[in-house]
Amino acid sequence: MTRHLIFLILTTFCLIVFNSCGNDEPIVRQQYEAVDLGLSVKWANMNLGATAPQNYGRLIGWADSSGVHTTFDGIFLSYQYINSVLHTNCTWNSPYYGGNTPLSNIAGTDYDPARYIWNTNWRIPTREQWQELIDRCSWKLETIEGNQVLRATGPNGNSIILPLSGINTTGAEGTHEYRDLMAFYWSANLLPASQQADYHINATRPVAAWAMQFNSNADTRPAMQPQIRCYRLPVRAVQNNP
Repeated sequence: MTRHLIFLILTTFCLIVFNSCGNDEPIVRQQYEAVDLGLSVKWANMNLGATAPQNYGRLIGWADSSGVHTTFDGIFLSYQYINSVLHTNCTWNSPYYGGNTPLSNIAGTDYDPARYIWNTNWRIPTREQWQELIDRCSWKLETIEGNQVLRATGPNGNSIILPLSGINTTGAEGTHEYRDLMAFYWSANLLPASQQADYHINATRPVAAWAMQFNSNADTRPAMQPQIRCYRLPVRAVQNNP
C-alpha cells in the first residue's frame, strides 16, 4: 500500500469521525411563532432575545439592528420640570440609533432589528400596526412565572402576551427601569422633529421614535408615546399574512 493511499484512507476516516461527533448534539435554535390574531399582520409570540413568551427579552435602541449598542456618545440629554411637566432636552450628534438623519420608517430596512436578528420574514411593527393591536384587541394584566404581562386577545380569540419589560434610559447593561410596572415597545416610525415640542422634547434634530406604552398603575390599555431613540426598549416582531 502506497503512502499516498494510506494518507487518503486516514484523511477520510478522520472526516467521518469529525462529522459524526459534530452531529451527536443537535443545534438548538430558538422557536418563535407567528400568531394570527385576526389582524392585518401576524404577531410574534415572544420578544427578540427572549427564550419564552413571558420572558422580558433584550432591550434595544431604536434602529440598532444588531441589538448590542449601549453608547450615548454624541448624545447629550438633560431633564427639567416646567409646571409639573417633565421636559427632555437633547442635542444629537451620534451615528448610532439611526444617526443624524434617520429614516422615517425602518421596517424591513437594514436598521430593523427584527429583520436582522431573526430573518427577512420578520420586521418591527409600524405605528399603525401597533395602533391596530391596541384598538382591536382586548387587554388583560396577568402574572406568569412571576413576570407581569399584558395579554392581547384578538378578534378571532387568539392571544399573545407582552411582558412589562420596562425601559433602559441610561445605557447601563442590565438596567430595566419600571420592570413589571410599565411596558414599552418600539415601533418602526420616527417622530418628526416638527412634532417634538408637542411631547415636551426640545431638540433641533428628530431624536425620538414612536413606542407602545402601558402603565399598570394607570392605564387600561396601551397607548402610543414617543421615546428618545437611544433609550433601550424591547422589540416585538410582526410578519405578513400569507
